[in-house]
Amino acid sequence: MGGRRSAWAAAAAFAVGLATATGAAAETVTFGADLSQAPTNTVTCGQGYAPFYPFNPSCTYFSGAPGPSFYAPVSGTVSAVRVRVGPLTGPMQVLVMRSLYQNKAGDPGHPYFACCFVERYGPVFTPAANTVTTEPVDLSMTEEPVPPPEDFTTNAAGDFLALSVLSPEVPIPIVVDNASYVSGFYPAVTEAVTPAPSPNPVFQATDLPYGRLAMSADLQTGGGGGGAGPGPAPAPGPGATAAPRLALPAGVPLRGGTASFPVQCLVVDCRGTLNLANRRLAGAAAARSVRTVSYGTASFALKAGHKGSVKVKLSRAGRALLAHGRRRASVWANVTYATGGAPSSTRVTLRRP
Repeated sequence: MGGRRSAWAAAAAFAVGLATATGAAAETVTFGADLSQAPTNTVTCGQGYAPFYPFNPSCTYFSGAPGPSFYAPVSGTVSAVRVRVGPLTGPMQVLVMRSLYQNKAGDPGHPYFACCFVERYGPVFTPAANTVTTEPVDLSMTEEPVPPPEDFTTNAAGDFLALSVLSPEVPIPIVVDNASYVSGFYPAVTEAVTPAPSPNPVFQATDLPYGRLAMSADLQTGGGGGGAGPGPAPAPGPGATAAPRLALPAGVPLRGGTASFPVQCLVVDCRGTLNLANRRLAGAAAARSVRTVSYGTASFALKAGHKGSVKVKLSRAGRALLAHGRRRASVWANVTYATGGAPSSTRVTLRRP
């Protein structure tokens, strides 16, 4: 979550939920909102008054404290979701998203909180107008125990539900209470743009106290509670050492021969080097016949949870990519860390204004 208030509220709700989600027997557990009240929001994805973003074909929303939690109470599989809409309806989709929680040394009660990674997509469906629609799904969710207070290296993964509205003319099904925090993505998070599970997080466009999603779900716990859910979980589990992680955008503006990367440091402090090149780090051994060409290098140092900018001045080879009127160039952004993180390579597009 981008807003600090909602991030800490969600982290606190996540911690409380995980602390109590132990020792559960195999059963069906319902979580989410009470659907006795119809949604009262009339803002559509395409309207957009501040702080909503206008003129988008779709949007994705999740909500949390002080309203109902959409974190699964324990690990398991969601077998059904229920959505209540008003008189206007259209195609929608449920997503499983993930956050990472890590205790912060010297600052108890204010953990590192990284969000939001897309884990799974549910089917697209259209709820019936003026009622509650139940949609069968098969979505595994993972809830890992919060590490003990003296543990400052373990990451705990927590999965929660979000809802996409895939039409610009359909209101987001929210019960307005002017208290519960909602976070919105414009346009909607889709598998075509963000495959699941996503190695990098997606960042919301809006974050405010507004209301709670009119959605609930049935979770098949499978017994045991608090363990890893079915299927692969890319986030580090209990006992893993936290590592720095730098989130990069897909498109990077280029001005005066300098590429400006808006970045966010996740989980722990990030320090290292960002190099632009013609090939990814992982391909070096397999492609020895291809000479590595560097288009520019810059160092970075950011605190965990902080956003910043890494400015890479292009080399002569980098400037040549955008010579003769060319406005875009696709390169590899190769990140190496001086603080223990695994190197990473991300395909990015340099763009002239």
